[in-house]
Amino acid sequence: MIERWRPRADIERMFEEMDRLLPPPFRRGRLLPRMLGGHEAVDLYETPDRLVVKALVPGSRPEDIDISIDQRSLTLRARIGYTLPEEEAESATWHVREIMSGEVQETITLPVTVDPDQVSATLEDGVLTITLPKTPEIRGRRIPVTTRGAGR
Repeated sequence: MIERWRPRADIERMFEEMDRLLPPPFRRGRLLPRMLGGHEAVDLYETPDRLVVKALVPGSRPEDIDISIDQRSLTLRARIGYTLPEEEAESATWHVREIMSGEVQETITLPVTVDPDQVSATLEDGVLTITLPKTPEIRGRRIPVTTRGAGR
Protein backbone atom coordinates (compact mmCIF):
# COMPACT_ATOMS: atom_id res chain seq x y z
CA MET A 1 0.00 0.00 0.00
CA ILE A 2 1.28 3.46 -0.91
CA GLU A 3 0.74 6.19 1.64
CA ARG A 4 0.60 9.77 0.40
CA TRP A 5 3.13 12.05 2.07
CA ARG A 6 1.59 15.26 3.36
CA PRO A 7 4.44 17.20 4.96
CA ARG A 8 2.33 20.07 6.30
CA ALA A 9 -0.12 17.69 7.99
CA ASP A 10 2.77 15.65 9.40
CA ILE A 11 4.44 18.76 10.81
CA GLU A 12 1.20 19.97 12.37
CA ARG A 13 0.63 16.54 13.92
CA MET A 14 4.18 16.62 15.34
CA PHE A 15 3.57 20.03 16.96
CA GLU A 16 0.25 18.86 18.40
CA GLU A 17 2.05 15.92 20.00
CA MET A 18 4.67 18.30 21.41
CA ASP A 19 1.88 20.49 22.80
CA ARG A 20 0.66 17.64 24.94
CA LEU A 21 3.99 17.68 26.81
CA LEU A 22 3.77 21.40 27.70
CA PRO A 23 1.57 23.24 30.20
CA PRO A 24 -1.30 25.22 28.55
CA PRO A 25 0.27 28.72 28.44
CA PHE A 26 3.18 27.36 26.40
CA ARG A 27 1.23 25.33 23.86
CA ARG A 28 1.95 26.82 20.46
CA GLY A 29 1.99 23.80 18.15
CA ARG A 30 -1.09 24.62 16.13
CA LEU A 31 0.19 28.14 15.49
CA LEU A 32 3.84 27.40 14.89
CA PRO A 33 3.54 26.12 11.30
CA ARG A 34 1.56 29.26 10.35
CA MET A 35 3.98 31.51 12.22
CA LEU A 36 6.95 29.92 10.48
CA GLY A 37 5.20 30.32 7.14
CA GLY A 38 4.40 33.94 7.96
CA HIS A 39 0.99 33.96 6.31
CA GLU A 40 -2.66 33.29 6.78
CA ALA A 41 -4.77 31.07 4.57
CA VAL A 42 -5.20 32.25 0.96
CA ASP A 43 -7.37 30.86 -1.86
CA LEU A 44 -7.06 31.72 -5.56
CA TYR A 45 -9.62 30.68 -8.15
CA GLU A 46 -10.40 31.57 -11.74
CA THR A 47 -13.64 32.23 -13.60
CA PRO A 48 -13.93 32.89 -17.34
CA ASP A 49 -13.43 36.64 -16.92
CA ARG A 50 -11.52 37.12 -13.65
CA LEU A 51 -9.28 35.78 -10.90
CA VAL A 52 -10.48 35.93 -7.31
CA VAL A 53 -8.22 35.85 -4.26
CA LYS A 54 -9.69 35.24 -0.82
CA ALA A 55 -7.45 35.76 2.19
CA LEU A 56 -8.09 35.39 5.89
CA VAL A 57 -7.05 38.58 7.65
CA PRO A 58 -8.64 38.30 11.11
CA GLY A 59 -8.79 41.53 13.06
CA SER A 60 -7.68 43.66 10.09
CA ARG A 61 -9.25 46.94 9.13
CA PRO A 62 -9.04 48.33 5.58
CA GLU A 63 -6.26 50.73 6.64
CA ASP A 64 -4.22 47.73 7.92
CA ILE A 65 -4.10 46.14 4.44
CA ASP A 66 -1.78 46.93 1.52
CA ILE A 67 -2.28 45.26 -1.87
CA SER A 68 0.04 45.74 -4.86
CA ILE A 69 0.33 44.21 -8.32
CA ASP A 70 3.56 43.97 -10.29
CA GLN A 71 3.46 42.19 -13.65
CA ARG A 72 1.87 38.83 -12.82
CA SER A 73 2.33 38.83 -9.05
CA LEU A 74 0.04 40.06 -6.31
CA THR A 75 1.49 41.05 -2.95
CA LEU A 76 -0.70 41.30 0.12
CA ARG A 77 0.55 42.80 3.38
CA ALA A 78 -1.69 43.06 6.43
CA ARG A 79 -1.64 43.62 10.14
CA ILE A 80 -3.74 40.88 11.73
CA GLY A 81 -4.95 40.02 15.20
CA TYR A 82 -5.17 42.51 18.01
CA THR A 83 -3.04 44.21 20.63
CA LEU A 84 -3.94 44.74 24.24
CA PRO A 85 -3.78 48.23 25.69
CA GLU A 86 -0.39 48.69 27.36
CA GLU A 87 -1.73 48.84 30.92
CA GLU A 88 -3.75 45.65 30.40
CA ALA A 89 -0.82 43.84 28.74
CA GLU A 90 1.46 44.60 31.70
CA SER A 91 -0.91 42.99 34.19
CA ALA A 92 -2.13 40.10 32.02
CA THR A 93 -1.44 36.48 32.91
CA TRP A 94 -1.94 34.32 29.82
CA HIS A 95 -3.51 30.88 30.19
CA VAL A 96 -4.16 30.20 26.50
CA ARG A 97 -2.69 32.28 23.67
CA GLU A 98 -3.43 31.04 20.17
CA ILE A 99 -4.52 34.12 18.24
CA MET A 100 -1.69 35.18 15.99
CA SER A 101 -1.00 38.91 15.84
CA GLY A 102 1.44 40.86 13.76
CA GLU A 103 2.35 41.54 10.17
CA VAL A 104 1.78 38.98 7.44
CA GLN A 105 2.83 39.09 3.81
CA GLU A 106 1.96 36.84 0.90
CA THR A 107 3.04 37.09 -2.74
CA ILE A 108 1.00 35.10 -5.23
CA THR A 109 2.04 34.41 -8.81
CA LEU A 110 -1.01 35.00 -10.98
CA PRO A 111 -1.67 32.37 -13.66
CA VAL A 112 -2.85 34.95 -16.23
CA THR A 113 -2.46 38.64 -16.99
CA VAL A 114 -4.95 40.91 -15.24
CA ASP A 115 -6.01 44.52 -15.70
CA PRO A 116 -4.46 46.31 -12.69
CA ASP A 117 -6.67 49.38 -13.17
CA GLN A 118 -9.85 47.32 -12.63
CA VAL A 119 -8.80 45.40 -9.49
CA SER A 120 -11.12 45.76 -6.51
CA ALA A 121 -10.91 44.59 -2.90
CA THR A 122 -13.52 44.17 -0.18
CA LEU A 123 -13.21 43.16 3.46
CA GLU A 124 -16.06 41.36 5.21
CA ASP A 125 -15.98 39.34 8.43
CA GLY A 126 -12.20 38.95 8.37
CA VAL A 127 -12.15 37.68 4.77
CA LEU A 128 -10.47 39.86 2.14
CA THR A 129 -11.77 39.32 -1.40
CA ILE A 130 -9.65 40.67 -4.25
CA THR A 131 -11.23 40.59 -7.71
CA LEU A 132 -8.78 40.79 -10.63
CA PRO A 133 -10.40 41.10 -14.08
CA LYS A 134 -8.48 39.35 -16.83
CA THR A 135 -7.14 41.43 -19.68
CA PRO A 136 -9.36 41.22 -22.79
CA GLU A 137 -6.80 39.21 -24.77
CA ILE A 138 -6.75 36.52 -22.05
CA ARG A 139 -10.53 36.06 -21.89
CA GLY A 140 -11.95 33.30 -24.03
CA ARG A 141 -13.47 34.36 -27.31
CA ARG A 142 -15.84 32.40 -29.52
CA ILE A 143 -14.72 32.17 -33.14
CA PRO A 144 -17.59 31.95 -35.60
CA VAL A 145 -17.31 29.41 -38.42
CA THR A 146 -18.51 30.39 -41.89
CA THR A 147 -18.74 28.59 -45.22
CA ARG A 148 -17.16 29.70 -48.51
CA GLY A 149 -20.05 28.95 -50.74
CA ALA A 150 -23.51 27.50 -50.71
CA GLY A 151 -22.67 24.60 -53.11
CA ARG A 152 -19.95 22.96 -51.09
